Amino acid sequence: MKPMRWPWRRTAAGDDPLPSGDPARITAGTRAVAVTGIGCVTAFGLGRDSLDDALAAGRVAAAPVTRFDPARFACRIAAEVPEPSLRFARDHLSHELERMSLFVRLAVHASMAALGADPAVTGRPRLPEGRGLIAMGVAMGGLPHIEQGVLKQERSGPRKTTPFLIPSLIPNMAASMTALRLGFEGPQVTLAGACASGTQAIGHALAELRAGRIDWALAGGSEAVTTPITWSGFEAMHALSRGGAGDGAAGGEGPAARPFDGARDGMICGEAAAMLLLHRADTCEGRTVLGRILGYATNSGAPDLTRIPDREGLACMRLALRDAAVDSHDLGAVLAQASGMITGDAIEAAAIAELTGSHRPPVTSIKGATGYVFAANGPVSTVAALGALSRRRLPPVAGFRAPSEDTACIDVVAGAPRDIDPGRPVLVNSFGFGGINASLVVTR
Repeated sequence: MKPMRWPWRRTAAGDDPLPSGDPARITAGTRAVAVTGIGCVTAFGLGRDSLDDALAAGRVAAAPVTRFDPARFACRIAAEVPEPSLRFARDHLSHELERMSLFVRLAVHASMAALGADPAVTGRPRLPEGRGLIAMGVAMGGLPHIEQGVLKQERSGPRKTTPFLIPSLIPNMAASMTALRLGFEGPQVTLAGACASGTQAIGHALAELRAGRIDWALAGGSEAVTTPITWSGFEAMHALSRGGAGDGAAGGEGPAARPFDGARDGMICGEAAAMLLLHRADTCEGRTVLGRILGYATNSGAPDLTRIPDREGLACMRLALRDAAVDSHDLGAVLAQASGMITGDAIEAAAIAELTGSHRPPVTSIKGATGYVFAANGPVSTVAALGALSRRRLPPVAGFRAPSEDTACIDVVAGAPRDIDPGRPVLVNSFGFGGINASLVVTR
């Protein structure tokens, strides 16, 4: 019997052939893994619904900074997580957890929520059966505690340094405290790939699941670096927006960051964590499947240390599509890295335009709404992508009014959510300093 011959077409890169036809059939044979739980904490509140509702309404989380006095800085706003909402049931780790940096508490809260537990009432939720993994992306870790510790030592001397200083700031503590809180004894990894960290953590979990070394994983990222040294560093780079503050839906001055917009002048910093519970397809029977991760790629290279990549970012997107066995013309949407940076947004827009050609899928970025959340960028955007597929509507870019000449090459979602085909996959981008690029392909 002769083997069946499929119709073929080549990718935009002109490399491996891909089966043509309906996108649902294209994804059926891929090595996808199932998303069976989502935990999310952003400046909009707890849970994925708070994020999805805010994005659909075009709300903006930027507000005056409260964690320090920003009077000496040009940028005086941030998208801060309301800390009183982060309540945890009392247990033997409560004393330590309360003294950890905020990025640790955000990660623990999101991880427990992804497992279906209420952190405020559940001490130790039941873990899935089989071999598990915790993969966490963290870029800058406990930077606020580092700054506070240095200042306190200089003012009061080394004897006044808290013994919790070191444990509170090391990047792996988000994964470690999560494991301790859950009573998890399997492997944990922390990836520090700048703003691609959380996406790389999801990609690492995807590879382990595909290889059959684990049955489930908690994967995502966490970041909270609202502190003067962050503002000093990014203002020295001319990276922070000088725009207005406030919730655009509540009569404020409007968003400070406007990804892809002609008036964009920089980013706003935010705080967030997002964790996905992932299962192999053959181990998630009886579980609700919230979406699937179809493909992933990461690569290196950029014009210099801090610029968004050009050809390298385009190559990363193509590799992710190839890994997912999805043609660029089958994409239903793109969740971009775009943060409101003048050069970075233009470079990414050009790369997306070249990737998709005449297809021109709708493109959005959530950074104008949530703020730029560093290691959590990719995981939060992935949650937003899955929410858009579930609701069949892609959220608009907050504050977007009109493109600049160098971003008019893509179809930016503006003003109101855009109806999308839930049968088509979505591309999610994350790019970090040092030329670290990562992309995911997700579907309903």
